Amino acid sequence: MESNLKSTGSGFDDETDGPVKATQPVIKPVASAETGGLESFRRLKSNEVVSPGDFVKNGHHGFELWEGPSGFRAASFVKPIYRRQ
Repeated sequence: MESNLKSTGSGFDDETDGPVKATQPVIKPVASAETGGLESFRRLKSNEVVSPGDFVKNGHHGFELWEGPSGFRAASFVKPIYRRQ
């Protein structure tokens, strides 16, 4: 069975002048509490519920804003979760 689809081979989107590029959201880390940042953070206890606006500890890069769904307990995350005081 043959396909009726034909490739134009251009690799360009109809509405743009150049190739389509996927962009990743820019995540700006917040100043780390260990470096004396402006904000003070407290680590959530294991039974506390994580909500949008909390922060995930990202190794040496500081904290990343959690923008995912709420309803998960902090103990279910591999990385520590923090909240602004």
